[in-house]
Amino acid sequence: MRGLLVAALLAAAAISAAVADARPSASAAAAAAPASGASLVDPRAGGLTVGLGEWSVAPEANAIRPGTVTFVVRNGGKVVHGLRIKEESDRSGGDRFKERTIELKPGQTTRFAVTLAPGVYSIECFVEGHDDLGMERRFEVRANAPLVRRPSTGPAGAPRADIAGFAFKPATIRVKVGTTVRWTNRDEAPHTVTASSGGFTSQQLGKGGVYSRRFASAGTFAYLCALHPNMKGRVVVGR
Repeated sequence: MRGLLVAALLAAAAISAAVADARPSASAAAAAAPASGASLVDPRAGGLTVGLGEWSVAPEANAIRPGTVTFVVRNGGKVVHGLRIKEESDRSGGDRFKERTIELKPGQTTRFAVTLAPGVYSIECFVEGHDDLGMERRFEVRANAPLVRRPSTGPAGAPRADIAGFAFKPATIRVKVGTTVRWTNRDEAPHTVTASSGGFTSQQLGKGGVYSRRFASAGTFAYLCALHPNMKGRVVVGR
């Protein structure tokens, strides 16, 4: 009888352990959940942004799913740039697909829609010599391309902004007095967060670099990137 009881207890313990193993841990569940305030979207929705500047091409995503996509191309640099898309091909006869924008003056934006089949493309600045300076990158079209997080202002007291595609996103942040705003550079190119009035500035931020500032008084604080002055934003601080 005692032996049967011990066996039953051991079996119950094994079942309990199996259930515990199958249940996701708190840390795993947290890792699977999207970040607070994050919005995961298909980058084809609303237009895929591509920023141009000295000397980098910064698409919102490096891979998208096949179909029709509108490219929103903005020149955030100080000189003329333009975007060209071409599909890479190992077969003779050159590229199978090519599309390009007009030449874009500093601060100018243009849009164009194309239907892209699965494949590997390159996106580059077509102005002579600019691709050799780093304004070229690989771009994939595939069915399993991931969704992207588009930045949004989080809950009150925790606002944030991304520097992506040679733009501040969102361009306008509204906060209360005493709030700290945090900027993160998502681009390969360096950027700064510099007050237009000269009241504050970050150091040059490389990719992944972060700058935070607390706004202690009400008002509208305009800022730009000192390296790419066409990149502009503002923080509106209310009481």
